[in-house]
Amino acid sequence: MEILVKKSDLVRELQLAQGIVERKNSIPILSNVLAEARDGELRLSATDLDISLRCGCEAQVVKAGSITLSAKKLYEIARALPESDVHIASGADSWTTIKSERVNYRMAGLPREDFPTLPEATGRPSVTVPGEILRDLIARTSFAITAEDARYFLAGALFVIEKDSVALVATDGHRLSYVRRTYETGAEPQRVLVPRKAVIELARLVEQGGEVAFQRVENHLIFVVGDRVLASKMIEGQFPAFEKVILVSGDKAIEITRDSLATAIRRVSLLSSERSRAIKVTLTPGSLEVTANSPELGEARESVSVEYAGPEVSIGFNAQYILDFLGAVGTEIIRLELRDADSQGILTPVGDDANEYRYVVMPMRF
Repeated sequence: MEILVKKSDLVRELQLAQGIVERKNSIPILSNVLAEARDGELRLSATDLDISLRCGCEAQVVKAGSITLSAKKLYEIARALPESDVHIASGADSWTTIKSERVNYRMAGLPREDFPTLPEATGRPSVTVPGEILRDLIARTSFAITAEDARYFLAGALFVIEKDSVALVATDGHRLSYVRRTYETGAEPQRVLVPRKAVIELARLVEQGGEVAFQRVENHLIFVVGDRVLASKMIEGQFPAFEKVILVSGDKAIEITRDSLATAIRRVSLLSSERSRAIKVTLTPGSLEVTANSPELGEARESVSVEYAGPEVSIGFNAQYILDFLGAVGTEIIRLELRDADSQGILTPVGDDANEYRYVVMPMRF
């Protein structure tokens, strides 16, 4: 293989592969990226056996061929090279030279035959969705996906496709984030569980928008964004029934600016327990008070003026759960609904006409 490629193009595509490759080095080939040169293009492939990415860029192909190289080291080398074209050449002995101006590297690779076969898109996609819609859905839900491996059926987001809408739902058992966008998909209704890692990588692919074509091939979910193909194993499990959860409401409600609530929570939570991050929210006529109390650290409280004339109610929350929502909601005003100390809190945006967005948080007991 021998090619000439722009440094900026090479760095951009290698950067996308960094989140895909296997970091534990249990199987050496999974730490490598497969580089294939043909038809005026450099194609890069990376996988950890659960999720894979195919991407690429234009290149002047002198000699077609392929090689696998350390994804991390190749990316570090590409970033460090001068702002000039990069010459990459590999021989039959699996050694590869990388040259740019007066800089010369020589890397050991592994043969292409050792690299796993990756799933591919076949036929027409099930649905095509604008990238900006998926980007917004992911931004408003991905933080609620559990990071616990033991709860595998929660370790992803539920992608709900209807003929007139798309939605994403995520929960870790303590909170649930649901967002739905009206969009004429024309597709048959279906629901698939997308793993957390795939959701994160998909968010990177749709940062610049574009169309996302989705299809299911056997037990794999495939997302095609331009010339890039992200494939992931589907989570086999029963996602919790969320429909009843998003319909809950509270009989005590206020509207408050996002910044004022976030600022109060950040200040007060400085003296909350580092383990539980517990704060208490107390709603009284004309005021919302946020307090935190830790035997080891002390006590903090801050009140915010609100329009409220109902009975007093106090409830405990994990401060980070509320801050996650406030950081993703996207509107200046939010609505908080409460019922009592033992019932869920519901947060929704005010003035977001594009999305149906509901965030439900379980209470903490003191």
